Amino acid sequence: MKEENESALISPEKPPGSLTTVRNPVAGYPPAGVPVIDFHSPEFNRTDDLNDCSGTCRFFQPLDGIVTANERHQMERRRHGDTLNPPVDDTVPLTKIEVEREEAEAVEAVGPLTVISKGRTLIIDTDAERAMACGKILSEAGLLCTLFITKSVSTGSSFTGLSRIALLEVDALTITGAFGGFSATVTPKGDRRHLPKWFDDAIAFDLVLDLQPTPSFAGDRLPIGYYAPGPGTAALDEAMAELPEMRGQFKKPQFISFLKNRCFHGRSRTNDCRRCLEVCPVGAVQSLGRKIAVNHYLCQGCGSCALICPADAIRVVQPSQEELVNVLRSRLEDRAAVGDFPTSLVISNSELAGSERLPGAGESGYDHRVHFGVKQIAHVRLEVLLAALAYGARDVLVACGPQNPPSIRKAVESQVQMARAVLDGLGLPQDKIRFAVISPEDIDSERGPLESAGLDTQTNNPPMPTAAFSPGLDKRRLVRLATQHLYEKCGAHQPWLPLTADSPFGAVSVDILACTLCMACAAACPSGALSASGNAPRLLFRESQCHQCGLCGESCPEGAIRLLPRILCDPEAVDAQAVLHEAEPLRCIECGAPFASPAMVNRIKEKLTGHWMYNNERQLRRLQLCRMCRTRDTLTSQDMKSWNP
Repeated sequence: MKEENESALISPEKPPGSLTTVRNPVAGYPPAGVPVIDFHSPEFNRTDDLNDCSGTCRFFQPLDGIVTANERHQMERRRHGDTLNPPVDDTVPLTKIEVEREEAEAVEAVGPLTVISKGRTLIIDTDAERAMACGKILSEAGLLCTLFITKSVSTGSSFTGLSRIALLEVDALTITGAFGGFSATVTPKGDRRHLPKWFDDAIAFDLVLDLQPTPSFAGDRLPIGYYAPGPGTAALDEAMAELPEMRGQFKKPQFISFLKNRCFHGRSRTNDCRRCLEVCPVGAVQSLGRKIAVNHYLCQGCGSCALICPADAIRVVQPSQEELVNVLRSRLEDRAAVGDFPTSLVISNSELAGSERLPGAGESGYDHRVHFGVKQIAHVRLEVLLAALAYGARDVLVACGPQNPPSIRKAVESQVQMARAVLDGLGLPQDKIRFAVISPEDIDSERGPLESAGLDTQTNNPPMPTAAFSPGLDKRRLVRLATQHLYEKCGAHQPWLPLTADSPFGAVSVDILACTLCMACAAACPSGALSASGNAPRLLFRESQCHQCGLCGESCPEGAIRLLPRILCDPEAVDAQAVLHEAEPLRCIECGAPFASPAMVNRIKEKLTGHWMYNNERQLRRLQLCRMCRTRDTLTSQDMKSWNP
């Protein structure tokens, strides 16, 4: 980890804003086959709620020699060799090219960070004499120590030799931060305050030695540089020997990448997505200005945020999903080469990770179980579980011990439940193929599914043919391909498999009697799964892009949308655009131009009944006019002529 004269990588930021162009009325524009779409901007085009057929125009045409600001921007980008794709706006669903570019930039930005530790050490204890003894030893080793005692110092304590050590008494304190930048919030005599405010100075600590029975760190998992050896003398001696070595310049890897435009956080006012914020055991994921920010200095790479993220906006890069699944595939293929019989896979992050032989393997050391060790149990995501079955495992046991925080154990269990739902949908009972979360102490008592059924593992129920798809796929595609393989090999016939309510896969159901085709759902969809079809009142849906975030149902004014968590088993249908609802466009009664859906105009008529601005037949008739005819009719009406502001 330690390395000199290197600095953290800084990723370049994309230029802000988005490039949009205006329809040019000159002859020959737009090009043949390109629909005419108005400039949808409040500064240049005043629209009303009746027009649901407008979209975004991505074509630019020079205005008879006039060079506009947008054209100058395009010319500048050409000069620098950039692509002509407009910058991404947070509120617009990403195109395929933009997604690939964003993912490449995210991968490039995960270089190591530089951490500088000057040896400023905070020692916390309830025993003043022990704290002072440790402070003297560490001070002689070159560390600058500060002592916090969380109870009154005994009157018989000696303070000799503490000239280089600051000793403070507090009622309680809370530690936050990471290696090289810990900070404290203290409570002296009942007055809770941040430590820098107490001293009127910026005080931070590089290292922490916490000798209390319960550590003061505000998180479920202690970060690097925070030592809490507990009551054991051996652990304290080990920490005291390691602390002087934690001074200097270090390299810390970035374990995850964050694709901000995929994130759902901050898009909803009533049911905001906060899964990553709630599951992170060290507080490395934060919400700043309704935007997710990741503190890579504090992140320990547990992977819980990537495990729980429904939008695949957070991804583990060390190790990457491809590396993890490749190793898993190799282990299963090696075991399959030994014999043609079912294999039980045991996944854990305990000390068994370095052992090839499981407990209970017998004198020969051979067992039908294969152990797969991972550094963090949260790396066991849904795609890993399903890929394990597709690559030859007959059942998967996830050994999740108490050393993992409760939030991570709960998240892993939810992934196992989703995987179990897939098997239930395929009609595979627990006694044939099984997913389970167990304690590491129970590994020896767990037996394979065929052993439990009293069958001969050598002759009965041969293993399913293994899959041939590559592990180097994105998370969602790997889940779908593994499910498709199991679907084909087990002979199931149902078109889709139901999943649990918190699943990030599924479809939406639209009540066509209530839907007015206002397209509010398409505008709210962050992934582009729901979309309009240009100049026709038609709602389209692509299931492969739906993350079941619920923003479409929240934005629907009619409450006509319901989520359907599921996995579609037809690979062609999942990527195809399906028509959820459509209607013949309502045409202007004056010029015949299509401008809205009949259901929307009828709903507006109902809501405006009795309104003082629509109290006669002519005013109600304007609701059946396009915006041009409506404007003309308003300006020539007697109401306008007689109006005197």
